[in-house]
Amino acid sequence: MTFSAKETVVEEGGQKGGVIGGAIGGVIDVTEALTKRQKEVLKLIVANPSITYNEIAEALSINESAVGKHITAIKNKGFLVRQGDTRGYWEINLDKN
Repeated sequence: MTFSAKETVVEEGGQKGGVIGGAIGGVIDVTEALTKRQKEVLKLIVANPSITYNEIAEALSINESAVGKHITAIKNKGFLVRQGDTRGYWEINLDKN
């Protein structure tokens, strides 16, 4: 199961992320290959694919170097792939794991 984390436009009164966010978040929660902190980082990326290291660091009250280490670990475990460069997006891959 591969998910592309891209921002969606929601009309007035709608809910962003609803069913898909819940489904992805649930799968992330039961994944045993990731640490608790790595799951938190991955959920933030799913919720906002354009999130910066600084924003993740602030949300989790950790420093940016720790964020980089968590993202590297998540990528090495095959859950996260960067598509494009600084203007790209994250692709979440929950199939392999």
